[in-house]
Amino acid sequence: MIVNPPSAPTLEAEWQGVIRMRERIRHLVISTFISNKEESPAFGDIFYNLPLLLAFDVLEHILLQWRGGEQFAGSGYQLSELLDSAKTSLPWIDWECLREAANRQKEIASSGKLFGDVQCLQDIGNIEAQLAAWRLIDAA
Repeated sequence: MIVNPPSAPTLEAEWQGVIRMRERIRHLVISTFISNKEESPAFGDIFYNLPLLLAFDVLEHILLQWRGGEQFAGSGYQLSELLDSAKTSLPWIDWECLREAANRQKEIASSGKLFGDVQCLQDIGNIEAQLAAWRLIDAA
């Protein structure tokens, strides 16, 4: 069990932002599909990268708080550094999967690379499952 959990109201509000954006994008993609079937998949591929970035911001925020609370040691501030430092100190569902997703997040943030909607939704779901496993959020 993790001690010193991040501030629950703040964390829940941040995660709800991810959920709201994901749902808004889903509605946008569906409405675009109704009016233009050829454009809808492209919009989904572009737009789902945004809530993925938000989801990783939430994870990064948590890891920074836990490192500050001495749940694990490390000096880096990048998401990949935090994940590497916390690999053996925290209980992970699938650390490797999240680490690979963090590499995708870095590509989105640093070079503007876009990943498909299926990949983004899977990565968001993996982050959500991890946060729920840590009992920081209620899984949807």
